[in-house]
Amino acid sequence: MLSSQLRRQPDLIGKYALPPGSLRLRQQIARRSMTLGMLVEPGDITLTHGCMEALQLALRVTTKPGDCIGLESPTYFYLLPLLASLGLKALEIPTDPQHGLSLDALELLLNEKRLDAVIAMPTVQNPLGCTMPLAAKKRLARLMNDHQVPLIEDGLYAEIQFGGALSPAVKSFDRDGWVLFCSSFTKTLAPDFRIGWIAGGRFNEALRKLKAVSSMAESQLLSETLAMFLETGGYDHHLRNLRKRYAAQVEAARALIARHFPRGTRATQPAGGFVFWVEFPAGVDSVALFHQLLEEQICLTPGTLYSPSGRHRNGLRLSCCYPFNARYTQALARVGAKACEMSGLPPGIEQGE
Repeated sequence: MLSSQLRRQPDLIGKYALPPGSLRLRQQIARRSMTLGMLVEPGDITLTHGCMEALQLALRVTTKPGDCIGLESPTYFYLLPLLASLGLKALEIPTDPQHGLSLDALELLLNEKRLDAVIAMPTVQNPLGCTMPLAAKKRLARLMNDHQVPLIEDGLYAEIQFGGALSPAVKSFDRDGWVLFCSSFTKTLAPDFRIGWIAGGRFNEALRKLKAVSSMAESQLLSETLAMFLETGGYDHHLRNLRKRYAAQVEAARALIARHFPRGTRATQPAGGFVFWVEFPAGVDSVALFHQLLEEQICLTPGTLYSPSGRHRNGLRLSCCYPFNARYTQALARVGAKACEMSGLPPGIEQGE
């Protein structure tokens, strides 16, 4: 498809896709956003170099060094060094494995004026895999707009929801433009396909200017090729297959955990994506488990990585995006065996926390 696009438009390789980026691709993104309940125009969207740049730009345009940012706990671990690099402070907000961010805790912090912005993944949260209920999403949008505090909504996994109709984005309930929605195609197409985007609400113009002086432009050739893939329906077909594959792999992984992990372990039931969260019973330290298994060339991400204060020491994030082969299943069984040794408990867990 890339070579076909280049044959038809050889001049693309000699052009910059200056901010806000390819109009053709932004039109397709705006059209797709309707499936998440968002009514955005192509002019509301700025293309970025993946979702991480979108998040970085959103933070830079809404905050200043020394500001305090509310985060889910556990949260995506790369947010922590990102905040530190911008001189921002992180404040953990309790997050339920089934229902997501605690809105009561958030409202208390907003009333006390302790937050300058919030970053959250209301749909298919990483690492928990949960999606906030519809009523909670509406309340979240209302809280942020009422208090006039920016919400940076990370929607990276929103198109990989399992089941029927997609749960709408919080951005779809944004009254006054205080929600900035960030996403990309890296998790649905390929990690190396570094094209992301942001719908910046009231910060839209400032975002474009900041993008221009930060990384200037995106690849025009890749942007136009991706737009063509979206136009032809190839992306929708790909997504349907991807959802089925990830749903099957998640269930297979949870079945292995039920068989091999120590009794009293709890595992989340993700609403989409390919990651979920495991909490071990007392006696299992995921950091110690990490070091022991690394000697056997098995790599884990212990729960402390997902907290700025080192919480969740008995937690573990598991990923099911890799081929579900014998090597993976044997490694997962070995993790369970080591955890049983540490806890002194036999295998057999409670699922669906």
